[in-house]
Amino acid sequence: MTIKFSLRLLVFLTLTCLVGTMPQHVIAQGAKTITGKVTDENGAPLQGASVTIKGSSVGTITDASGVYSIKVAGSNTVIVISFLNYADKEMKVGSQSVLDLQLGKSAKSQSMDEVVVIGYGTQRKTDLTGAIGSLSQKDFANQPFTSPDQILTGRLAGVNVTNRSGDPGAPIEVRIRGIGTAGNNQPLWIIDGVPVATNTTTITVNTGSQTETNPLAGISPSDIESVDVLKDASATAIYGARANNGVILVTTKRGKAGIAKLTYDGFVGVQAVPKNKLFDILTTEQYIKFQQEALGNDYSQFSGKPTVDWQDLVFKTGNATSHNTTISGGGQNSTYSFGAGYFKQDGTQLAQNFQRFSARATSDVKVGKFLKFGESLLLSRVDRNVQGEGFNNAGYGATINAPFFEAYSPTGEYNLANINTTGGATAENILWYADPEVSYTTTQSNKILGNMYGEFEPIKGLKYKASVGLDYNEVTGLFFQNAVDFVGYGNSGPRQAIIVNEQPKEATLSLTHTITYDKTFGKNKITALIGYDQTSYLLRRMRMQGNGLFNPALGLAGGSESIGSGETADHWNIQGKLARLFYAYDNRYLITATVREDKSSRFAKAYNSGTFPSFSVGWRISEENFLKNSTLFDDLKLRAGWGQSGNQFTGTNFSYLPALSSFVKYIVGSGQTIATGYAPVLFANPDLKWETAIQTNIGLDFTLLKYKLTGSFDYFNRTTKDLLISVPVALSTGFFQFSDLNSGTLTNKGIEFSANYKDKIGEFGYNIGGNFTLVKNEFTKLPDGIDYIQLNDKRISLGRPLGYFYGYKTDGIYQSDAEVPVTEGYIGAEAGDIKFVDIDGDKKLTDADRTFLGSPIAKFYYGINFGANFRSFDISVVLQGVGNYTVFNGPRSGLESMNNSYNQTIAVLDRWTPTNKSNTMPRANSGYNTNNGFNDRFLENAAFLRVKNLQLGHNIKSIANITKGVISYARLYLAVSNLFTFTKYRGYDPEVTRQQSFAGGENQFLNGYDNGNAPQSRMVQFGWQVTF
Repeated sequence: MTIKFSLRLLVFLTLTCLVGTMPQHVIAQGAKTITGKVTDENGAPLQGASVTIKGSSVGTITDASGVYSIKVAGSNTVIVISFLNYADKEMKVGSQSVLDLQLGKSAKSQSMDEVVVIGYGTQRKTDLTGAIGSLSQKDFANQPFTSPDQILTGRLAGVNVTNRSGDPGAPIEVRIRGIGTAGNNQPLWIIDGVPVATNTTTITVNTGSQTETNPLAGISPSDIESVDVLKDASATAIYGARANNGVILVTTKRGKAGIAKLTYDGFVGVQAVPKNKLFDILTTEQYIKFQQEALGNDYSQFSGKPTVDWQDLVFKTGNATSHNTTISGGGQNSTYSFGAGYFKQDGTQLAQNFQRFSARATSDVKVGKFLKFGESLLLSRVDRNVQGEGFNNAGYGATINAPFFEAYSPTGEYNLANINTTGGATAENILWYADPEVSYTTTQSNKILGNMYGEFEPIKGLKYKASVGLDYNEVTGLFFQNAVDFVGYGNSGPRQAIIVNEQPKEATLSLTHTITYDKTFGKNKITALIGYDQTSYLLRRMRMQGNGLFNPALGLAGGSESIGSGETADHWNIQGKLARLFYAYDNRYLITATVREDKSSRFAKAYNSGTFPSFSVGWRISEENFLKNSTLFDDLKLRAGWGQSGNQFTGTNFSYLPALSSFVKYIVGSGQTIATGYAPVLFANPDLKWETAIQTNIGLDFTLLKYKLTGSFDYFNRTTKDLLISVPVALSTGFFQFSDLNSGTLTNKGIEFSANYKDKIGEFGYNIGGNFTLVKNEFTKLPDGIDYIQLNDKRISLGRPLGYFYGYKTDGIYQSDAEVPVTEGYIGAEAGDIKFVDIDGDKKLTDADRTFLGSPIAKFYYGINFGANFRSFDISVVLQGVGNYTVFNGPRSGLESMNNSYNQTIAVLDRWTPTNKSNTMPRANSGYNTNNGFNDRFLENAAFLRVKNLQLGHNIKSIANITKGVISYARLYLAVSNLFTFTKYRGYDPEVTRQQSFAGGENQFLNGYDNGNAPQSRMVQFGWQVTF
């Protein structure tokens, strides 16, 4: 036993000695030292962050510069980085020796620290008592947009975005919680503290044709940091008389302390209108047979001619490209940001394109301990080439042309056939209009948007801030048409060379002073604000038209046979005093009170002042002891608020004053001499005052399941009193324009709901969210002695939505002459004509049989968004939906009327004939016009669901190692916009429901008419995002 033990001991000692004499690198094979830097999401170093080896107690902490150093056993080692209020991060060492890591805040910390922009300040989201919707960079950074308003599409409850046309740069309508006024329903846009003009710039470029440009199109979405939408009166009352339609606060990117960072993003794309969105129209032979039946025209000489597909000639594929770059950085006392961008988009119809150049600069500088100064400046230029809008655009013109009308002559020139050679058929060469040497319509818009501020903080929590802002827009619109001996739409004779030059210039100047006091003592927190601001607006418009240019090549109106010119100006001023008090006790009970007094130049002295108060409360139920330790609720807050806001925008400025016009001709003396004089043209209303919207809101915000599920629910009731509306004046008064009146009460009430769920399973992360808004619009009061207000086919009456369609209901088609009543309204009708519902039962067709036919105001709208990521790949989808609203399909009313020389859709092939007893399509008839009187035949439910954006991206995570740190971030993506649209609407686009400009603004009487504007296109984009 002793010998055996000694041998074992000897072997052990020998092996120990051998191991001890082995080279050290053999023992520690794979061991190495890892160094790196830990920063927050903004790139700032995190001192004191813990760096440990997973599964062991070995670790270290970062120094003041965020730098760490730690020894690891090998490439399979996993290190864990953690820091208070930040989410832990794990990283496998691999072959790297330098690991720089960026931490993001934990879900709880993000929820508690999230800040939103409110009127004249910011506030923690957990402290909000009003209804505010917010989007930050993370919500839209990867989406390719062309203007700021598109960011909101389908993303926020209570917010509905409508594209008025598919033309690049065309206006976009934003509606918050329905239609609250009869006039301009655009919300107040505040960009970096500056109120910006959002009334679309209208250029009358030709007789009957107007071009409107989105005033926000000059701002690149890449420059935007966040968008906050104030929806209820408790949030908007601080803006007083301009906040009736809600307020949208846009904050652009500013520099942040840290090393200089250069970012570059861009995309290239191609777009087209899907073929199934175009109209199916008659061929040559079908058109000839139809015209012979409907109008008795003999087109036999055109039989056998090929069918010309005019839609194929007009609609085209368009390209798009975007480039944006920004450099930003700074130190402890100053930060800066400079950027520039370029965007170009071709339209999907001939002679359409959009181009934007933009440059932006911001800076913030601290001077000592008490002073801070800053500025932001945006310069942009937008160039547009456009066709006429509505029925004047080339797309609609392509559908009505006779199919045998050829685009080119046998010699290859434009076919400018005289109407006699087409036998009276509609024939006008649209391609001729699209040739820039022959005809063009262009607009050039230059924008300056700037803000300067100074801030003084003598003691902690007490701040005085003064700022001045300017929004300046200068637009030049040109319309040119060369001389030609050409006949179209029945107007014979040669056309003179024409040029129109119109130049509106507008400026909004704002001056703001605020004093803010923020103090926390014990469980109490107070934030108080008082302030004063003043906004002045000026518009000057000059117009010159030359008919019969002597030398069209020069394009000068001064060298014309006849010259017409004019100039108009508009201005207003508003001054406001404001105050807000916020109080919170124990982070549980929240109270906010605001008041604003405004004085506006748009009303007579007796009515130009108004006071707009609001009050709201919040109860964070989740902070109560009975719920504080709940495993289900992370945050639960009940909100309630009441307040008033106003609207100062009438259809015509200074409507309380009589106006004279010099465009009046008088016959003077017996010599029949015609002289120019003055005459009153505006029916003044000295008692005009502003609208007042009174709104109640009750809401619930919730966060559940360890911050995975967030959402809110709101009930709102908004009543607009003393509604401003433009109504027709009886011709017996001697006036031919409309008069502005305070004429009734309008109510919008409804509910809105939004929710978002976010989770991660291993390396797979996903989120799904949605929002839904239900709104009931109802007129609840009319002026004494008035039962209704009517304009053409629209009406206002009690218990109905604002501006609903009013006309005859149809009930099929008469199948025999014996069925047709021989009474008033039916004289001339026969078998094959439309049968109308006899509402009053008197067997006559009279005005008493006209009734409610539907409302163009959407009853509900919604959005759905989904996102997922796995390792370096991500995918996102945004859907937009609008439900149950009525649109008059203008193109169909022309293409299925069957009583003119227009080409028609193939639907008329099923028209009523003695051998085809159709009960849906009447007979072809040019004599009996009741078929085409206003009825529900061309009214359609335009509800739709649209896949607004689908995107697939790839984050090149190894880019930093590949480029040795030159590029810190790189992402590539493929996106498709307007991928699919699900709708039963039979027009170009259910969303293109043009709201026409009228009487100096918008008018809900003219909402809901589809005038054949260009449809939205489907765009495929390949893009990139790079950070150096």
